[in-house]
Amino acid sequence: MRFNPPNLAAHQRNLLVRLLIASVILLVSSGAYYSYQLVRNSMLESLKKNVFLELSQGRDSLDHWLSNQKIHIETLANTEQVKSMNWETTEPYLKAETLRLSDVYAIAVGKPDGWRNVVGGKPANVSDRAYFQKVMQGITNVSDPIISRANNTPTLAIAAPIRQGFDTNSTPIGEIHTLVRLDRVNRVVSSVKYGNHSYAFAIDSQGQIVTHTSHTDNHAHVHFHESELLKALPQMSKSKESVELVKVANQMYYLAYLPLQEVEWALALVIPKEDIESQVQFLDMIALIVAGMAVALLAILVQVQAMEQRHLKKSNELLEKRVEARTKELSDAMTKLQQSQLRMIQSEKMSALGNLVAGVAHEINNPVNFIHGNITYVDEYTQALLHLIQLYQEQFPDGSKSIQEYLAEIDFEFLAQDLEKTLASMRIGTDRIKEIVLSLRNFSRLDEAEVKPVNLHDGIDSTLLILQHRLKATPDQAAVEVVKDYGDLPFVDCYASQLNQVFMNILANALDAMEDQRGLSHSQPCTIRIKTKKLEHGRVQIAIADNGPGIPPEVQPRIFDPFFTTKSIGKGTGMGMSISYQIVTERHQGKLYCVSEVGKGTEFFLEIPIRQGAVLAATVS
Repeated sequence: MRFNPPNLAAHQRNLLVRLLIASVILLVSSGAYYSYQLVRNSMLESLKKNVFLELSQGRDSLDHWLSNQKIHIETLANTEQVKSMNWETTEPYLKAETLRLSDVYAIAVGKPDGWRNVVGGKPANVSDRAYFQKVMQGITNVSDPIISRANNTPTLAIAAPIRQGFDTNSTPIGEIHTLVRLDRVNRVVSSVKYGNHSYAFAIDSQGQIVTHTSHTDNHAHVHFHESELLKALPQMSKSKESVELVKVANQMYYLAYLPLQEVEWALALVIPKEDIESQVQFLDMIALIVAGMAVALLAILVQVQAMEQRHLKKSNELLEKRVEARTKELSDAMTKLQQSQLRMIQSEKMSALGNLVAGVAHEINNPVNFIHGNITYVDEYTQALLHLIQLYQEQFPDGSKSIQEYLAEIDFEFLAQDLEKTLASMRIGTDRIKEIVLSLRNFSRLDEAEVKPVNLHDGIDSTLLILQHRLKATPDQAAVEVVKDYGDLPFVDCYASQLNQVFMNILANALDAMEDQRGLSHSQPCTIRIKTKKLEHGRVQIAIADNGPGIPPEVQPRIFDPFFTTKSIGKGTGMGMSISYQIVTERHQGKLYCVSEVGKGTEFFLEIPIRQGAVLAATVS
């Protein structure tokens, strides 16, 4: 058999090329696996943050309610009727307060020796109660659940010290406490959920379970053993808040723990492990597909090498064509993998932004609601005090000289008139803050991961609010005017957070395009026009136009291509409009296109159906 050196050299070159390609596949696969682990862990941490967000809403609701109860009891403790410690005059007053306070079913006043009188009940000695011992030390407190001696039902006692004067360091002359049923605690705990199989409960200062979701709840079909739960709690309660993976009833669960601020209690939420990790299954599926592609490519290379051994006498030209074909397949596969990774990163960025916005809105909402709610009471109290002063002036018009001088000094008539205006101004301010918080919540829409009827105008307005800092004038740039021409749109079935992402991408690109035009030396003002209208055949249209420099004709066909960008390096990934196009066309069965003329500006048109119907349902499944 004749030896053919040229064929042997070509075979060796091909073998070397295949070994190099296999090494690249293994290296890229390792990098892809590492990226997959990072993204997966990031998504799990994001889901855990959502669990804490849900738990903190329940915690804040209980804290707000308990804070109000403490304020009510401290207010009663400072009234003249209660300070008198005369039960004959105090009982009618407290009976009226019991009827006024919806959560309170009884109010009692106790003496330092522990004997107390209760509205509508019999005297009893409560010196052995922990709340009584704390309150006689001058501490306003909320008791752990106790069995009421008034009606033999589970009850909370909220107690405050009674002092002769206003010195908070003085020894109490008695105590006053309200008796509150656990109904409010039960409702709040029952509302805390994260998935159909989650399980919430409250724990008192002694580590005992106060209340929890009923085991007969149709959605809570998994039964938990309280003894096993209590074993896991001491380890968790050492920290302020935590979430741990624990074993309960021979199954694995995430146990989230969050202490309350107004009382030495905590709120806990048990979620089956699969309920949390099922939300990253699609990522695992992508990883399996990528791994399968890598294995398949390696198998293809091995098969090609085997064929090369059997057909060594074939021409070098044919072999080179095969290598080129396989290399192109590998390049295409790696391009698709890069696209998938960038889409996941972009989605995670928007999810993180939504979580941040929702968290800020939630933290601002509670104190603003508290201030806004109390302004009404402050207004009523102020009017009552001013009326009282007016009555004194009518009954005693010739007051002492010092009083007349002081009234003139403070300009009492102006003060009385301006005080009402000041309170009205404060109420307007809190109303504005509540509107801003509502806009932030509309933009994040963490509770609308599925298709729901949505007011698209709310989404556009909330997106504009997020971009407000870029619209305002700066020392170097002029402001951008936003002109809204909103039509009469019905509620539209859509993925709200994803459409907000589309609005964000289009508006941000418009601002980027007009950046040079906004210079103070430029005479042309910058304007963004947003127009919405209802189309025929059950569709709506949103048009967003700017008067920027426009898009060149040769660039327009590529604006929705992945990785295509006209921005400088480091300012754009080229995925924003590609993802927006996918959201509109694939997720919403709509259209996204643009009309642009150089020197006159660009206008994007977004059209989606009002009712998504069975097509979207099939896409989701």
